Amino acid sequence: MTVTELIIILALIAVVGLIAMPSFNRMTVNGNLRSTARDIQGRIAYLKERAMADNTRYTLIFDKDNNRYRSSDMKVDEWKHASSFGQSIRIASVNFGGGFTVAFETRGTLAQGGNIVLSNGRGSTATITCNLSGRSYVQFRMK
Repeated sequence: MTVTELIIILALIAVVGLIAMPSFNRMTVNGNLRSTARDIQGRIAYLKERAMADNTRYTLIFDKDNNRYRSSDMKVDEWKHASSFGQSIRIASVNFGGGFTVAFETRGTLAQGGNIVLSNGRGSTATITCNLSGRSYVQFRMK
């Protein structure tokens, strides 16, 4: 193999890499949104189970303005930031009867159903919907 052939091969690899880079970036940013939504959904399921097992009321509180959330089983000053999964992840809206708190009763049911909408810098969204029975599901709209 000559030096010229090697340079041509390296140039082709560089061109293919440049073409693939935007797709890889999109996949990474949307993957971060999916991870954040699944983490919050997992926290909701965990709190439902804890409420039933402990016969105690548990809550998940969202602070949309500071892009963070915490559950009642965490330390008082301990918050989890939505952006910990990716810089562009934001809590776009939270609506549980006009409030920002998911409250599980002792039977694992919700005091008020509602949803949480997360977004990223690409305009993709993840909507976590919780019904009164405490079940939750996520719908993604990726861009």
